[in-house]
Amino acid sequence: MLRSLLRLSQDLPVLVGLTEEILPLLAAGWLALLIGFILGGWEWAFAVGLWGTVTLIMLWPVGRRLGRRYLSYRTVWFILGVLSMAYIPAIGFILQSGLPYAIKLALWLLLPIDLTVFAILPSLRAAIGRPIRMFFRPDLLFGDGRVLCCGTVALLFGIRYLIGPPPPEGVPVALPKWNWWGIAFAMAFGFIPMIPLRGMTKLLMRMARLTRGKGYGWWGVILKETFLAVTILGIVLGFHHVFKGWVPFEARFWEHAREAIEHRGVWPGLLLMGFGYGWLVFVRGSYKMRIGEPFIRETVLQTWIKELLYVPGVVALVPGVMFLVEEHFGEFNKPSMLAVGIPFFLWGFLCVTAFRVLAQVNQRRALVQQMAAVVLPVMDAEVRRRLLIRMMEALAEMPEGQRRDLMKAMLEALRDQPEEVRMTMAVARMEAMAALAEPQRRILMRTMEALSKEA
Repeated sequence: MLRSLLRLSQDLPVLVGLTEEILPLLAAGWLALLIGFILGGWEWAFAVGLWGTVTLIMLWPVGRRLGRRYLSYRTVWFILGVLSMAYIPAIGFILQSGLPYAIKLALWLLLPIDLTVFAILPSLRAAIGRPIRMFFRPDLLFGDGRVLCCGTVALLFGIRYLIGPPPPEGVPVALPKWNWWGIAFAMAFGFIPMIPLRGMTKLLMRMARLTRGKGYGWWGVILKETFLAVTILGIVLGFHHVFKGWVPFEARFWEHAREAIEHRGVWPGLLLMGFGYGWLVFVRGSYKMRIGEPFIRETVLQTWIKELLYVPGVVALVPGVMFLVEEHFGEFNKPSMLAVGIPFFLWGFLCVTAFRVLAQVNQRRALVQQMAAVVLPVMDAEVRRRLLIRMMEALAEMPEGQRRDLMKAMLEALRDQPEEVRMTMAVARMEAMAALAEPQRRILMRTMEALSKEA
């Protein structure tokens, strides 16, 4: 398995132009921000630097060296989705400006709308570009990860406005006092790990499981779901400091945490956190293990159940953390705060369930295209044959509509590839078909015939 993955990494670059173009530009940008922070007191430098780093990597024209037109692998919807993340630093400058409260409130309440709507758009099928010869595909990972991340942010805002601290006297809805280090914390330990890093980790684990021919077991589940829980905590704690206007974990944070624990004790928070973490690992994680391998086997109904199981974990983790760090938490808020909290909570629920299901279905289809057109052709012949057999066995067992869609996606992806790649995959496909049981082979042949008639 390890040898195959190492060979894959040699034959298939992670990101074309990373060391020659992207890293030098990032180094120059971070140096400028560091100088500005030291000499000019730019508190926003690190938060803006984190946003700029991810944006540059996501949008860099990596296809130039491969002779690819930019909009063939970076769609307009994907570009808009990435650029829309600029609303995060923008809202920081707005909240620290002298604008009237009403304008600040309206623009602040647009933040979760911006984050979620422009997460859904790049997760649509039309927003994912055609396969390209590299392992890291931002357009393939971004939509799914961001729907999960920003839907979680909407849930967090909903919970905070529902049962969080009341607004200051004379103000109907609380606004964050803002802190640049707080939002940098949320980005560094929440947004970035949950979207690109978790996406890459899932890809590598899927490849390893496909190559090895079995699932990752309980240790893999614990590692994967713990990583998810930690990123949720990073978002919760980061935005807690944003609301308070504190530098993360400064003295005031610990003073308030001590007061919160003295007020209600340590056990309510710890029990809720323990329940949320245990739910994600042992309930949701065990269900994901039951779905089986390879990943394309997962049905739409199973994806729905998986995403519905995500909600109780978040709904327990968020108050669990807040009970430990915020004294004024746990009672229903003023009507003006409820009027904000209820819609945000419901919208966040919709994002992490219905829209995440849509994102995952579209991502699986795009992953199949990338594997057929780019990943499998560079593998050793025997490894390629084994993986194709496993994928074809899964295709033969799934519902007709899902099988038809995925097989059509594979054929579409291969049509755009050079003759050498098409021939390699044609030979591998015939060898894999010959190794299948007769009933499975008949099912796939029937679907292939139906697709050829449609063409």
